[in-house]
Amino acid sequence: MGNINYDDILSRLSRIRQDNLRRQDNRKAEVYARIPRIKEIDDAIAHSAVQASRARILHQEVDEEALSMKNHALRDEKHQLMAQTGYPDDYLAPIYNCPACRDSGYVDGKPCSCLKHMVISQLYQQSTIEKVLETENFASFNPDFYRDEHIAGYNYTPYQNAQSILSASRQFTENFQDSRPGILIYGETGTGKTFLTNCIAKELLDKGYTVLYLSAINLFDNILQDIIIKGGHEPHQKMLYDYIYNCDFLIIDDLGTEYTNSFVLSQLFEIINTRTIKRQSTLISTNLDLQEFKNRYTERIMSRIVDSYLIFNLYGDNIRYVKRMKSIARNKR
Repeated sequence: MGNINYDDILSRLSRIRQDNLRRQDNRKAEVYARIPRIKEIDDAIAHSAVQASRARILHQEVDEEALSMKNHALRDEKHQLMAQTGYPDDYLAPIYNCPACRDSGYVDGKPCSCLKHMVISQLYQQSTIEKVLETENFASFNPDFYRDEHIAGYNYTPYQNAQSILSASRQFTENFQDSRPGILIYGETGTGKTFLTNCIAKELLDKGYTVLYLSAINLFDNILQDIIIKGGHEPHQKMLYDYIYNCDFLIIDDLGTEYTNSFVLSQLFEIINTRTIKRQSTLISTNLDLQEFKNRYTERIMSRIVDSYLIFNLYGDNIRYVKRMKSIARNKR
C-alpha cells in the first residue's frame, strides 16, 4: 500500500459538505415556494436572534422569557405547517453524511471514524484489494482444487483439511461479534493462504467491521519505520498507527518476507500482545512452518500466538499451478 493523499481526503470531505449544503438549500427553496409562511417564520426567528444579540452587545435589557415564548410559538406553527403538507420534522435540518463530526472529519480535535474509514478505503484502492475481494471470497473458495489423497505426515487429506479450515473460517466470521481470537495461517507457497485471508476479510467488511490489510514488508519496513524510527507525525501516519492497534481486524500478510531484526520482533510482539489484550483480532499469514516461525520470531511471540490464536495449516499442491494447468487444458480443447 502506498502513501495516503491526505489533501485529497480533506477535499472529498469539503465536497461532501458543499453537496449537502446545496441539498439543504434546495429543500428550503422547495418548502418556501410551497409554504411561503415558513419563510416568514424562519426570517422572524432569525431577526429576533439578531436583535437580541445586538441588545446584549449594547448592554440593553432583553426579555428572554418573552423572546423564548415567541420563538417557541413560531416553531410550533412551522411544525404544524410542515406536517400538514406532508414534510417530516427534519426535512429542513442540516444534512450530514456523518452526524458525529458533521462531515468535518474530526470530533473534539480527534479523527472521526468516518475519516479513518476514508483513509483505509484509499489504502485498499491503492493495493487493488477491493477488486480482488470481488472474486476471492467464501462463495468462490473451492476445496476441489485440493487433492483428496493422503500425504505422508498428515492425518487428513488436503481436501479434508481445506474443508475443515473453510468451515472454521466461516464460523469465525459468524461469531466475530462475540469471540475474536487471532488467526495464524501457514503453509507453502500457492496453498491458498492469501485466498482464504481475502475470504475472511471480505466477509467481515460486508458485516461492517473495520479491516486493515498490510503486507509484512509494508508494515515493518515502511509504515512503522517511518512513524517510530523516523518520527513521522503526518495526520495520516497518526491515523494509520492508531488503526493498526484499534481496527476490528488487522491482517499481516506474508510475515517472513520482511527484514527481521530486533525492531520487527519488538513491534510484532507489541501488536500481537496489545491487540489480544484489547480483544482485537489479528490474522497473520506466513510461508514458514511452526518451527521456523518460532526460531525466527522467538518462543515468546510463538507462545502468545499458540495461547490465543486459531492455527490453520493449508497444505497440498500449489493451487495456483493447478488452476493454471487446468486453464491451459481447457484452452487446448
